[in-house]
Formats: sequence, C-alpha cells, structure tokens
Amino acid sequence: MARTTQRHASDVPASPARLGGRRKALKAETHERIIASAGRLARRAGLTAASVPRVMRGAGLTVGGFYAHFRSKRAMDAAVIARAMQEVREQWFDGLESSEGIDWLARAVKRYLRASHRDRPGGGCVLPSTISELTRADRVTRAALAEALEEVVCEFTEHTPELRDTTARERALATLALCIGGLTAARALRGHPLSDELLRACVKWALPEASARLSKSRRAPGRASEETSG
Repeated sequence: MARTTQRHASDVPASPARLGGRRKALKAETHERIIASAGRLARRAGLTAASVPRVMRGAGLTVGGFYAHFRSKRAMDAAVIARAMQEVREQWFDGLESSEGIDWLARAVKRYLRASHRDRPGGGCVLPSTISELTRADRVTRAALAEALEEVVCEFTEHTPELRDTTARERALATLALCIGGLTAARALRGHPLSDELLRACVKWALPEASARLSKSRRAPGRASEETSG
C-alpha cells in the first residue's frame, strides 16, 4: 500500500516574495531600534554622545550592521533630529485642540516651560541638549532641524494673536526661541533657585496678555480692599 505524506505549511518553502517581505519588515524594525536608541542618547547627552558604538549597543545590535541603515553618523543625526522633533510636536500639542488664540498659546508655553519638563531631559525636547552641536552640524542635519521647526512655527502662528507692530508669525518665532532658550538655561541651572525664576520669567514674557489680565484683576474694586483687609 502506498504511503501518503502530509506536508505542513511550515515545511513548504517560502516564496521569494514572502522572504523579501520578511527581510524588509526586519530591516524596518531594526532601523526603528537604532533611531530610538540614538534618540534616547541625544536627549540625555547630545548628538556627540550618540556615537555609533553606543547607539548600536543600546539597540542590542552589532556595530557592523549600522551601515546597512545609514551611510554615515551625520545621516543618522539628521534622521534622529527629524524623528525627535516629530515626537516633540506630538507631545507638546496633544490635547490642545479644544483651545484657541491666547488660551492655546498659554497652555503650549506653560507646558513646555514647566519644571517637570526641565527635570526630565530623557523624555522631553531634544533641542536643549543638542542645540549647541546643531550650530556646527552639516547642512543636511540643519535642514532637518529647519523643516521640523517650521512645522512648529506654523502651528504656533495659527493660534498666536498679533501684538502691536508684531505679526503672528514674528511672535510665534520669538515665542519658540524663548521656550527653547529658556528651557536650555533652566536645565543648566537645575538645582539653583534661579532656574525656577527663569522659567516663570519666560512664561510671563511670552504671555503679556495674561500678565495684563492678572494686573487688571488685582486693581479691580473690591480685590484691593480684600487684600488690604487680609
């Protein structure tokens, strides 16, 4: 009697198309691990600290596999800045859809310049730890930064009220510079009382309408008498 054999699906050789799809998926997954590792290092200690050996070690990979994903360290830096800034935008503006105008701007500024953001460099904005290096970066990396910042500026401009002799875009640009510079300085001064003072001053300067509103409420009838009687 002839024997019949059954072949399991696992015994059937994969087609070239299926093998190619698996390789692409594996390469994409590995690529993401490299970007994530480099981003963590860059946030904590800057782009220089995100060296190829440290990045690959953090991703659980060997150094030899790096060049299958990037032509150079500079190419990786550009990709890291682009991805990190995308994540910054998502975290920064998440949940602000219900606000508009000065209320949107106030929430955005206060969210970025809060003490918890200053004290958590590993999970916050990548720019305070990399901005000095980016001034010396190659053209491609600086172009990635410019593109990412332009998206942030456009979002700010859409919600930022104009001031006298200042367009919404000009104010958005200045506010963004104040946020990045203020957080960078506050992190450098972390642990010193000046750090908290600097954060509060930057918020106040970025939101003159809020300061004016508070000043007006303090001058309102009844409030002054209430304060003096206390």
